[in-house]
Formats: sequence, C-alpha cells, structure tokens
Amino acid sequence: MTRWLIDTYVVCGIEFQRLVREWPAFLITSLIAAATFFLFRLAVNPPLEVEVRLLAGAMVFGVGMQSINTTGQIMVSERFEGQMKLFRTAPISQGSYVVGVTTFATVMAALTAVVVLVLAAVAGVDFQLSPLLLPLIIMTGVALPGFAVLIATYANTAQAGYMLCNTVGIVVVFVSPIFYPIESLPESLQWVARLSPFTHAGQAFTEVLSGGSSILIPVLILLAFMVATNTLGIIKMRWREP
Repeated sequence: MTRWLIDTYVVCGIEFQRLVREWPAFLITSLIAAATFFLFRLAVNPPLEVEVRLLAGAMVFGVGMQSINTTGQIMVSERFEGQMKLFRTAPISQGSYVVGVTTFATVMAALTAVVVLVLAAVAGVDFQLSPLLLPLIIMTGVALPGFAVLIATYANTAQAGYMLCNTVGIVVVFVSPIFYPIESLPESLQWVARLSPFTHAGQAFTEVLSGGSSILIPVLILLAFMVATNTLGIIKMRWREP
C-alpha cells in the first residue's frame, strides 16, 4: 500500500508540471464555467433561490467538464506521444497511474469551482459557504473520469480520443438538469437525467449553497458512481498495448 501511494503521488506530481506550462488553458476553462453563471444571471435576472441554483449549475458544469476532459486529454496525449511507455517501465501499476492522473484532474476541477465562487462573491451573489462544499466538489470531480480512461486507452487515434472525451463531457453535463429543477422535465426524461451523477451533484450543491445540509441521498449516489466508474476504468484499462 505504501508503494502504491508513493507511485500515485509521483504520477500526480509529474502531471502538476502541466499546470506550470499550461496554466492559461486551465484558467480559461475556469472562466468559461463562471461565464455560464453570469450570462444566465444577466439574461434571467433571477430571484435568490434561482440565482443559487444557477451558481450550483455553473460549479457542476465546470467541475464535471474539467475532470473528464483533463483526464482524457492527458491520457490520450501521453499514450500517443510515448510518455505512457515510460510510466510502464518505471514500473508503476496502472492503478497508481490512473489515480494519479485523475487526482490531478480533480484538483484542477476544484480550482475551477473556487474561481466560480470567488467571482460570484465579488459580484455580490448571496450564497452560503459550507465545509460540505469541498467533499462535494471532490466527489463530483471523480464521478466519471473512469469513462475518460477507457476512451483514452481504446481510441485508435489521438484525434478520436480527444473528440470522444470532449463529447462525453459535454453530453453528460447537458443531459443533466443542473440549471433548473429536474421536475421541469417530462417524466420520461427525468429517468434519463437521473442516470447522470451531475444531476444529483447539482441538487446537492444547490442545497448546500442555500444553507442546507440534507444531501445524504445525492452524496450516496455520487459515491456509487465514483466507485463504479473508476473501478471499471482501472480494471478495463489497456495498460499494455497489443
């Protein structure tokens, strides 16, 4: 276990070098997430309860997109540019590699959430800070990167890998009613929306930012997605190329 944790830490540390080289890209992603909130706010001029929901939606949008896209893009680039071969010969287990990459992606996603909150506070948005926000951000960030792992390691070309990872992130976020109540959807679509972890993340964020704490069911659902998708990603990842 100690060796596994050390290997994971090393992989994560290597990936953090990307932040030094590519920080403008990560900042732009964070600002895009914040822009979704402010654009909706300007267009709707919402009451407080709707404003908080829009803020929660922007946070889920930023965290979800960032975690999936970052995980996928890192693994695609390292696979097709040869860095993954170096990790294989280190030797490092595929579990350490995947957890290291997804940890980095989740930290970047968390920074996106922080940027959104800071800008909202500067703009005078009335929301409640809570220690529950941090675990919610982490659970949302690690809910679906397992799918990006599978796409990145089974894609036939780098272009296909990038495109599929971006598409998955966009589709999952946009089928989730994160900017409006799920009850606004037709009943048949509500069942589809509940299949997305981001639907439940949006409900939990809205509750916490409003000052509540009744989030047990959404948290349990997020934990279930987190365990299932990441376990699948690690087990089914093609660590050795045929």
